[in-house]
Amino acid sequence: MFVAVLTILIGALQTAGGAQELVVQGIYNNHRDPLIGGTLGTVAGALTLSAGIALLRQSPRAFALARAAAILTIPVTVLVGFVWGLAGWPMRLIGIAFPLFLLAYIRRPRSASTAA
Repeated sequence: MFVAVLTILIGALQTAGGAQELVVQGIYNNHRDPLIGGTLGTVAGALTLSAGIALLRQSPRAFALARAAAILTIPVTVLVGFVWGLAGWPMRLIGIAFPLFLLAYIRRPRSASTAA
């Protein structure tokens, strides 16, 4: 339950930050890199948010969705945070560390009582 709620919170932060970058710098100020980076960040954040909801609901495909969200978030963070420099250091840290943690959590073997 803790990982699901944490995934929802981080996904909501990623979505809000990406949408802010998309609208303010991308649309209002007509900058190309924030427009693309904000769109990528919003999509990655929405996918992370939906993975957290699926984990919370214990959906049968939750682990596949969480794996896809984690695998997508890492290159988006590298591109947006390190290449273009649009994200601050806290989001860079969260965007790299949390997906790696999520992948490790998903990969952890489950006992028979928690898998059912």
